[in-house]
Amino acid sequence: MRLFGVVGWKDAGKTGLMERLVAEFVSRGLTVSTVKHAHHGFDIDRPGKDSFRHRTAGAREVMLASGDRWALMRELRGAPEPALAELVARLAPVDLVLVEGFKTERHPKIEVHRAAGGRPPMAPGDPTIRAVASDAPLDVPCPVLGTGDTRAIADLIARECGLDGGYDSFLVVDWSGGNDRGPTPKKDAIWAALARRGAPAAGIEPVYLRNRRVAERWIAETIAAERAGGRRVLAAFDFPFGFPAGFAAAVTGAPDPLALWAWLAERIEDAPDANNRFDIAGQLNALFPGIGPFWGNGLPGRDIAHLPRKGRARDGHGLPERREVETRARRAFPVWQLAGAGSVGSQALMGLPVLWRLRQRFGAAAWPFEPLGAPVALVEIWPSLVAPEVAAVAARSGEIKDAVQVRLLAAALAGLEAGDLARLLDVHAPEEGWILGIGEEARLRAALARALPADDAGGAGAAGRARAGNAAGSGEAGPEGDEGL
Repeated sequence: MRLFGVVGWKDAGKTGLMERLVAEFVSRGLTVSTVKHAHHGFDIDRPGKDSFRHRTAGAREVMLASGDRWALMRELRGAPEPALAELVARLAPVDLVLVEGFKTERHPKIEVHRAAGGRPPMAPGDPTIRAVASDAPLDVPCPVLGTGDTRAIADLIARECGLDGGYDSFLVVDWSGGNDRGPTPKKDAIWAALARRGAPAAGIEPVYLRNRRVAERWIAETIAAERAGGRRVLAAFDFPFGFPAGFAAAVTGAPDPLALWAWLAERIEDAPDANNRFDIAGQLNALFPGIGPFWGNGLPGRDIAHLPRKGRARDGHGLPERREVETRARRAFPVWQLAGAGSVGSQALMGLPVLWRLRQRFGAAAWPFEPLGAPVALVEIWPSLVAPEVAAVAARSGEIKDAVQVRLLAAALAGLEAGDLARLLDVHAPEEGWILGIGEEARLRAALARALPADDAGGAGAAGRARAGNAAGSGEAGPEGDEGL
């Protein structure tokens, strides 16, 4: 777990800053615990209470429990005072542990200094002090922040602890807009893989998810498990998070892509063997002049008002064909296509409601539309960023290409240095969204090369590597066609 300390002379204001920092980080969606060093004679118990009587009778540990909280007291009885690491090891996993006191320990710290206290700052003689929070100017070899500037202090701590773009787990999902693909792993279906920073890439196992209902449940359970372990999660999906400029405003009244996510979540109906995406696309087209922008009615037996079957039938709808990022992504398909090879429009219409629900459930930050302070981030990815490596490994191992894509992308993201990942995430695209890594393919491939064994020992073949996600409640299996179904 990440530790950051608050130190200072007596009455400098350490506890007040601790209190404000806890509230600030909790407001950012992070989980926080605290450790405070106290004087030797402290006691949280009271003579005459039952727990006090247990201790004086000789109990080594006494636990008090109720419906609201529990507490554990341990008597040292002459044993050495435990080190900070030993105490922290007894805490449940969280994003950040703030430590008050323990100034001789080697974790990073901020010093709280009050001019009226009359004592010099500790920072000049202590390299573990990364900054000073002071009510007066100081000449010290580290940044000086205002004592009351809680947000700036929290930002500094977040940077020091890797909480401003530092992630522990990387979940990559290859999405599908089509129907249930059956119990046997196959191509052109939903695949996912989870990688953890620092863990061997050979252990990354692709998971086959036969339909979106199974996929959403598995993704949510996986994120929940990672968060329960105190790990921050970057979840990457391979469909557009936004549409070309002007679309969201025309539909929702504001150029807010998240409002569009909510709009779709209210209207999309999805079952393993049927959904209403073509009907919703027709309704969306009806909001615009001319014909379009969506095209590709994939239902052979039913025409849909306002939704042409061919892209060349569109005219006069007034929207760009591509997002800006897609003009930089060679071979990327426009988001308006709903059927046939490359029908990313279907993936977006069926995927964005899932992202909306994940965002609501986990308080996730949707990149690049929101600041990345939350412990779960949702980002857009594109498998072609590592296409040469995917092709080589799939040819050598015999794995399904989709399975190779997710495990190699997960390995590449987990292999990025925190600073490199922060640079990839430093994007301004508040309406259309962006593809993580566009223009930085060399950086991703270098991270992948570092992460994978030279012979890609993990690529043992589909039979030995891929597994199917929990198929419970998958519903009736529908046709096994492509995105046009």
